Amino acid sequence: IDMESVAGGEIPCYGFRLRLVSRDGSRCALCQWYSCCVGCLIPCDDYPAIAMCGDSISIDWHLSVDLSSGGFGWKLGNKSESSGLSVQTSPHEKALIRVKKHSSINTGGKKYGYGGSITLEECLDSFAKEEKIEARCSKCQEERIQTNRICLWRFPPFVMIHLKRFQFTQHMKRKLRDLVVFPLEGLDLSRIVAPSSPAAKTDDDDAEADVTSQDGSDEDFVGGRFHPLSRDNCGRTESLYDLYGVVHHQGALTGGHYVASLKSEFDGKWRLFNDAQIYELLARDVIDPSAYILFYVRRDVKGATLEDFWDTHEREGEGLTEEEVEKLMKRDRCVIS
Repeated sequence: IDMESVAGGEIPCYGFRLRLVSRDGSRCALCQWYSCCVGCLIPCDDYPAIAMCGDSISIDWHLSVDLSSGGFGWKLGNKSESSGLSVQTSPHEKALIRVKKHSSINTGGKKYGYGGSITLEECLDSFAKEEKIEARCSKCQEERIQTNRICLWRFPPFVMIHLKRFQFTQHMKRKLRDLVVFPLEGLDLSRIVAPSSPAAKTDDDDAEADVTSQDGSDEDFVGGRFHPLSRDNCGRTESLYDLYGVVHHQGALTGGHYVASLKSEFDGKWRLFNDAQIYELLARDVIDPSAYILFYVRRDVKGATLEDFWDTHEREGEGLTEEEVEKLMKRDRCVIS
């Protein structure tokens, strides 16, 4: 391992070499153990490499690439307080000028500071993407190619996003541990809202006409400004959402544990709730591969009460009387009191 060809030497074309090693990567797959070979080099050419069943291909990064990219955990150009080391990166950076950048270098790379991740916006775009399906026409009874797309018509006050973490196929089942980077504030759902149309405006006018009483006067509506029938609530104005809770699944497919991260409405801090234990949490630590269910609240709904959505006043002559409740309780069936 101390050989110059392993850790140093001339920098390869792409900054690394490929080596043929054993299954666990501890030795060369071709040479005998006493030769101390860490893995025979695979030529950098257009010809296919031959590997036996059970062999592995390892990536051998050049030492200069590790140093210039902080591969050893050192802060480049700064002096480490614990070790007293100062890494001079300028020679390595100059050496990396000859390294070529492949077209796939950004594939699976870092997005928003997270490596090998996808964003929640990308998931939403894929969820609302138009797809073609083959279905039978109810009129001509022939197979037709139709399009199907899932969109929002109104922005709901609260949104719960369930990430797909468990995959079941004909041949396998597993837990998906992909890191989904989701925004803590300002999730914009206007990207998946259906466009307005003249027909939709006509429907809205009809809905407003239903709220008006027969004598032409407005009905005494006390449902609150966020009520679905309220004229002040069109549901298509505010599209930004802020995160206030996350359910995490820790463990594997066959067994695991659920914890929750919640943002306090009093001090704005995030806390992790793990059974009877509660910990303060940094906002950036909420985003991790264990996130399972996301809870978002629409920005204009923050601070709203139940009266803003529904009429909570008691009305005479409506609802069940005490006699009717007792009658229901005596029936031989399961009821919730």
